[in-house]
Amino acid sequence: NKVDQVKLNDRPYLLYVGWREWYKNFKTFLATVASSNKLMNDFDVILFGGGNLTTEHKKLIKKLGFSDGQVRQLEGDDELLAQYYSSAQAFVHPSLYEGFGLTPLEAMSYSCPVVSSNTSSMPEVIGDAAEYFDPESIDDMRQAIENVVYSSSRSDELIKAGQERCKIFSWKRCADETINIYKKLI
Repeated sequence: NKVDQVKLNDRPYLLYVGWREWYKNFKTFLATVASSNKLMNDFDVILFGGGNLTTEHKKLIKKLGFSDGQVRQLEGDDELLAQYYSSAQAFVHPSLYEGFGLTPLEAMSYSCPVVSSNTSSMPEVIGDAAEYFDPESIDDMRQAIENVVYSSSRSDELIKAGQERCKIFSWKRCADETINIYKKLI
């Protein structure tokens, strides 16, 4: 029901997508948001996918001072996720390690500004289309998030860079390059 989905977006929000294992750095992300009075006052946190919050996560959310309903976990299909990407103030990717990192590309494809850790494959995959941070530094992560969500010009720059970056990873380009390889082999 689209009316109910729109109600979830009453306040601006930061979007986190996927699992919340230790290497995804979810707890540090929550602690980062909680460390900023501005972020706590101005934003909700939407967690999409990744299964229900554990008891440990619920206790941490309460301990960090989030208000009831300020951190919400949702499940849904790709269409619903696309709506959340499209409406988010920023997609935050705090992961300590990623093999490739599809979710930042997915966020960019929906014109969502990306704030990402600067580790593993992220700079190679995302290029200049993200505001980067050291995922082990709450101060660095907070500054990166605030740089994007409190600057419409920075947010617009990242959206534009993200749209350009997505072209590099398009299926059409993949198919064209594969065909060119086959032509060279024939």
